[in-house]
Amino acid sequence: MVPVPVVVTDALGNILHANAVAENVWKRSQIALTNKHIREIVEGGEIEALIKQGKPAHKIPVRIKDAANFLHMYECRIRPLFVYRKVAGAVLQFTAAPYAEHKEERRKHPVRYTFSDIRGNSDIIVSLKKQSAHIAPTDSTILIRGESGTGKEVFAQAIHATSMRKDGPFVALNCAAIPEALLESELFGYEEGSFTGAKKGGKEGRFELARGGTLFLDEIGDMPLFLQAKLLRVLQERRIERIGGTDTIPIDVRVIAATHKNLEAMIADGRFREDLYFRLNVIPLYVPPLRNRKEDLYDLIHYFMKRCSKRLGKEQKRLSSQALKRLYDYHWPGNIREVENVVEYIMNLEIGELVTVTSLPASLREIDEKIMPKLTKEPPVETVHDNPREILTIDEKETELILKALQRFGRSTEGKKKAAASLGISVATLYRRLQKIRYEKKLSK
Repeated sequence: MVPVPVVVTDALGNILHANAVAENVWKRSQIALTNKHIREIVEGGEIEALIKQGKPAHKIPVRIKDAANFLHMYECRIRPLFVYRKVAGAVLQFTAAPYAEHKEERRKHPVRYTFSDIRGNSDIIVSLKKQSAHIAPTDSTILIRGESGTGKEVFAQAIHATSMRKDGPFVALNCAAIPEALLESELFGYEEGSFTGAKKGGKEGRFELARGGTLFLDEIGDMPLFLQAKLLRVLQERRIERIGGTDTIPIDVRVIAATHKNLEAMIADGRFREDLYFRLNVIPLYVPPLRNRKEDLYDLIHYFMKRCSKRLGKEQKRLSSQALKRLYDYHWPGNIREVENVVEYIMNLEIGELVTVTSLPASLREIDEKIMPKLTKEPPVETVHDNPREILTIDEKETELILKALQRFGRSTEGKKKAAASLGISVATLYRRLQKIRYEKKLSK
C-alpha cells in the first residue's frame, strides 16, 4: 500500500499530529503543522463541520496548500474518535486524486470544439489549422486576432484539446462582458471580508479555476489599463494575489488571448500597454474573415444545415441556384457566426423543401449589388454557370461549377490553373474537389 498523508485533530479541528508523509509531501515540519487549525491547510469539503459532529466520511474532494502555496488535490477519509461517547477528534487520511479532480474541473468547464469542428478546405484555413496543431503541445502564450464571428474561441478550444493540458479545465473570460469594477475579482478572486458583499470563505478567480489547464481571455483589447499592468505582472511572475489577501498563489495555466481590435493603434493612443502586447504576442495567429475564403462557404452552409436539422428535428433543405448565388454575393460582415444564424433562420421559417431568395433573411434579400462593397472577386457562379438548373444541393452546385469550368478551359495543367482562378480557389483545392467528385461517381455506379 502506498503511504499517504495522515493527520490527527482534536474535536475542534486543531491539528495534534501529522505523519512523516504529510511532512514530506506538504513541505511542513511537525511543529509547523501542529500549530495550525485544519482549515488553514485544507480547502473545501466541510471538513471542520464533520470533525465537530463526529461523522465519518469517505472520498471528500479537498485541496491542500503546501508551504510553497502549491495546491494538491486529494480525497479525504474521516474516522471520528470518541472518548466516553463524546467526540474527541478525528483521523484524516488523504489519498491523492488528481484524475478525479481533473474530471470534475473538465465537467465544470467542458471543451466543445476540436480541430475537426473547424470547417473549410481553403488553403488559408488548412494552413492555419496545421500551424495551430503544431503549437498546441507547447505552453507558450498565444494571441489570436480576427474579426468578430470568425471563430477565435473555436481555435482556442481546439488548441487546448490537442495540448498537454487537455485533461485540465478550459476556462474562458470575456473581458468586454464584465463590468470593470468586477473584472479584477473575476480574474484573481478575493478573500472573505475583502469588500461589501464578498462571499464567506472568499472566492477563487479564473486563474485558480484554470489550474492545470488553459485560461482564455477573450476581447483582451477591452481590459482596462490598471488591470493590464496587473496581468503583465502575473504573466511575468506566474503568481497571483487574491483581492484582500496577502498570500501569493502560484499559477499553472496557459494563457490564450483574443481580440478583434487593432492593438497597435491602441498602443499608439495609450489605451493598451506595449509591454503586455509583447508578452501576449509570443505566438500570433490570425483567423481570416469569411470574405477572404469564400470557397469554404459551401462546406459551412452544409455543415450548419446538417447540424441544425438534427437539433431542430427537421429535414434538410435544398437551395435554388439563385439563393445560393445570393449567399455567395453577400459579404458576410458577421462571418461564420452569421452563416450559422442565417442557416438556422432558413431551417425555422422555410416550410417547404426548396429555399429560394424570398426564403432568405431581409439582410440578404435586399442586397443592392451596385453599392455593395466589392470585398471579393466576382463570384464563380457568374463566370462559369451559363445555364443553371433551378434546384441544386450545395454539393451538386459545386460539382456543376467545377465541371463547367473544366469544360471551358480544358483539363490540361494550364487549363486547370485557369479553371481554379475563375472559380476563385487554389489549384490544390480544385484537385481535392476533383478527387471527391471521382469518388462519389464510383459510389453511385
